[in-house]
Amino acid sequence: MSAKYNVLLIGAGGVGTIVAFGIDYVGKSSLSIVVRRDYTKVKDAGYNIDSVDYGKIEGWKPDNIYPTVEASAAKGTEYDFVIITTKNLPDIVKVEELVEPAVTPGKTTIVLMQNGFDLGRPFFAKYPKNVILSGVSHIGSHNSNGTIHQTQKDKSLVSYFESPSLSKELQEAKAKEFIAIYANEKNNCTYFADAKWYRYRKLVYNATLNTTCALTGVDTGRLEFSGGLEAVSIPAMREVVAVAKADGVELPDDVINAVVHSDDGDWFEPSMRVDVKKGNPIELEVILGNLLKVAGELGVETPVLTVVYNLLKVVQFRLKENQGLINLPKERPITDKVYK
Repeated sequence: MSAKYNVLLIGAGGVGTIVAFGIDYVGKSSLSIVVRRDYTKVKDAGYNIDSVDYGKIEGWKPDNIYPTVEASAAKGTEYDFVIITTKNLPDIVKVEELVEPAVTPGKTTIVLMQNGFDLGRPFFAKYPKNVILSGVSHIGSHNSNGTIHQTQKDKSLVSYFESPSLSKELQEAKAKEFIAIYANEKNNCTYFADAKWYRYRKLVYNATLNTTCALTGVDTGRLEFSGGLEAVSIPAMREVVAVAKADGVELPDDVINAVVHSDDGDWFEPSMRVDVKKGNPIELEVILGNLLKVAGELGVETPVLTVVYNLLKVVQFRLKENQGLINLPKERPITDKVYK
């Protein structure tokens, strides 16, 4: 392809901005980004970036900066790649609907660089002719009013969510095409053949330690010392492994031990716990809700995960209410429902 790729990135926060900068650094793309919270500041002054990968950059701007997805599509641009790096909160905003104005059927490759499991399913239904890529990013990067601090190197694994209506050859080719516009000598972006395996592997941590710490309000160290690790999280890990096996994914024999020891030496607060602490809604549905749907379809019993999920739904309700996303009547309605 001689002309530059048209690329749109939605969600230019701490992680998304570094992804965008990496693509701009390679120079094969005409890059646009959607910035919501810091739009005015970034439009005027650009980003100041302090990066462990790229050093210090002042006033960086891509080719185009838009306040909304609708604005990014207003000129009629047909995007080759749309990259989504927002938090994935389908109980608040359905991502497949959010991106619709920027997606050209049969042309645009959609890249989901987000947490969660089974993310491709709603996209297959809405965009059956589009390739849906999986991007798992390991990076430490934070945005503070348009100033980006990247403290952990950008490492990402790219594959594809296997569409039932497209050939594996096409999907793999698009994954490698995306890597070609993003990978450079400063970051570490590689192809990983099995997106489902890797996301199950992440769930052994995220669906168990991440969720339990969010529910109890402690870090992983205190979860261990209190007994919650062995009483709740490890039985939940066994359920994740069982769902994976029923779904045709064999995780390593030592996966539970490896996950338990991954935070050794740290009083580590997982991301979901941090979100609750800040009063932000949590990625409950894509981390745990989707897993329980698959477990139900496969007939796998998940009693521990189900209790954790239902308790976290109450936490999510509180978080959403506090942000004005749920409005309750002043007087509690009286119901005639009979409970037994």
